[in-house]
Amino acid sequence: MIQTARDLDMSVPWPRTDLHAAFAACRGCKLRGSQLCRIVKDEPVFDIHPPIIRHFSRGKRIFEQDRSSGFLGVVRRGYARRSVIKVSGKRILVGLAMPGDIVGGLPGQERDYDFEAATDIEICCYDRATVKRQLEINQRFRRLMLREIDHQHHSLLGLLWRNGTLNSRERIIAFLVKAAEFMPSEPLPDGSLVVSMEIDRGDWADLTNTAVETICRTLRYLEEKDLVTSLTPYRFLIRDLGLLASIAGVEPPARCVGENGRSKRMESRFGLLKSDDRMTAVNALQRGANRLNAVMKPVAVQKGGLARRRPEDAQEEVRN
Repeated sequence: MIQTARDLDMSVPWPRTDLHAAFAACRGCKLRGSQLCRIVKDEPVFDIHPPIIRHFSRGKRIFEQDRSSGFLGVVRRGYARRSVIKVSGKRILVGLAMPGDIVGGLPGQERDYDFEAATDIEICCYDRATVKRQLEINQRFRRLMLREIDHQHHSLLGLLWRNGTLNSRERIIAFLVKAAEFMPSEPLPDGSLVVSMEIDRGDWADLTNTAVETICRTLRYLEEKDLVTSLTPYRFLIRDLGLLASIAGVEPPARCVGENGRSKRMESRFGLLKSDDRMTAVNALQRGANRLNAVMKPVAVQKGGLARRRPEDAQEEVRN
C-alpha cells in the first residue's frame, strides 16, 4: 500500500549515505525544479538526507486541504491536480502540477488545496527535517522558495484570466496550445506538431471550466477546419500552433513564433494582423481583439436528428 506523503518523515527509513554520492543520479536532471536539489547538495549540513523517489498511482490523494503536506519535493514524472471544495460542495481544479514543479510545503504550513495524482506520478521528496534545516541556514534555498511561490501565483492568475475572459471554445483551444509546452510533443518536418494529452478529459474540462461534451464538439469542429486531427482520443496533430493560439487569443509558445513574431500560415490565411490585435489583459475586452469571432463568421446551427434544440444549444454559436 502506498503511503501518503504526509507520513513520509515518520514511517520511511531515510538512507544515511554520502550526500554527494546520493545525488549522483540527479546530475543529468534538466527539470526546472532540479535547482532545488543542487542548492541542497551544495550546502553541506550535518544530517541532511538526500531525496527519495515516491510513486503515487493515478487518483491517489497525496495530501489534503487544511493539512500540512509533511514534505517538499520536485515532480519527476507525471501530473497532479490541485483542487478545492467550494461551500456548495462542488470540487474545482485550481491548477495542474507538472514535471519540474516544486510541490508539497514548508514545515507546519497548512495547504489550501487537495493534491491528487492525475496520472501515475513520481516525486523526489525531501523530509521535514531537511527542509526545516535548509530554511534556517540556506539563503539560496529561501530565495528559490520565494521564486517558486511567485511562479505558482502567476500560473494561477493566468488560469483565472483565461477562464474569466475567453469563451468555452477559446478556453479549450488555449489549453491545447498551452499543453504543447508541458505535455509530451513531437515536432514534424512540415512544421506541425503531435501533442499527447496525458490527463483525462474530465480534468481538461475542469481546468477550462467547461464540459467533456464541449471538448468533443470543439475537437470535431477543429478537425472539420483542418486545424487539428485526432490521431487517438489523447493524441492530436496540430497543423499550425501559432494559428491556434491566434484563434484562442493567447500568446503562442516561443518555439512556434517566427522572426516577425507571427506564424506564416496564419498570415497567409487571415492576412497580416496588427500588433495591438493580440489579446492581452488590457485589450481583451476592446473591440478588435483577435479572438475566434474576429477571424471566423458565426453561424448558429442545430444538431441533426433533434426535433428542437436544448437551451444550451440555442446559446452556443458554431463558427464557420
